[in-house]
Amino acid sequence: MRFKILVVLMLVAAQMGFAQTAPVTSKSIEGSIMVSNKTAFDNLKFAPNFSVFINLVEQAGLKSTLTAAKPITVLAPTNKAFEGLPAGILDTLRKPENKAALINYVKGYIIQGKLTSADISRLINTGNGQAKLTTITPTTLLAKVNTNRNVTLTDAFGLQTIISRYDIMTSNAVLHTLTAALSVSLPIPLNIK
Repeated sequence: MRFKILVVLMLVAAQMGFAQTAPVTSKSIEGSIMVSNKTAFDNLKFAPNFSVFINLVEQAGLKSTLTAAKPITVLAPTNKAFEGLPAGILDTLRKPENKAALINYVKGYIIQGKLTSADISRLINTGNGQAKLTTITPTTLLAKVNTNRNVTLTDAFGLQTIISRYDIMTSNAVLHTLTAALSVSLPIPLNIK
């Protein structure tokens, strides 16, 4: 009798453990599979179309920010998104004398806490058509819905990007992809169109 009770208790405990484990999901993003049980960094690191962004993260020494358990939202520009920046700007940003600017630039793509598309929409709706999203830099991005019903983000310099893919869930973050890179603030002249 004790043996049967022990077996039943073990089975119940095992089922409770399985019930609490979130299912692993995956999404194909820009030709790469992103998996919900990997960190934001690990998903982006092995996605060739995000190599520019992940290289900036590594050069800024912010890998730990994208691997930490603390929940974040990452606004990840594709490699093509960086093509809109002025020629040579990324090379300038990567120079040792611009390390502080590089760190701030990368932090401008990260928001504390997980913001899903539903959260962003709710903030826009309660903000009378716009929401201010504060990054960990801290800088402010203005979120709005354009006439095509896309969520746009406008940075402090007026550069606008569109969130092209939403709600890519990772173990520590929610990722959204961007169609354009944000402006770079450096002590050099910028000609942003």
